[in-house]
Amino acid sequence: MSPNPTASEPPRRRLTRADVMTAREVAEMLGLPLSTVYELARRRELPSSRLGRAVRFIRDDVEGRLRSQ
Repeated sequence: MSPNPTASEPPRRRLTRADVMTAREVAEMLGLPLSTVYELARRRELPSSRLGRAVRFIRDDVEGRLRSQ
């Protein structure tokens, strides 16, 4: 069973393919070399998750990071 969200937590929605980006997609979006995207992810300057050997980025996290800078 999944835990009940508390009143302070909004309900979570499922991620779609449009919400998850590859490093190449992030590089194109930001106009950066692919190697720079991987380096920013490694240094935790760009939020990312590893799925096995693959690195994936959540579009809202990347866009939020851009807005905060």
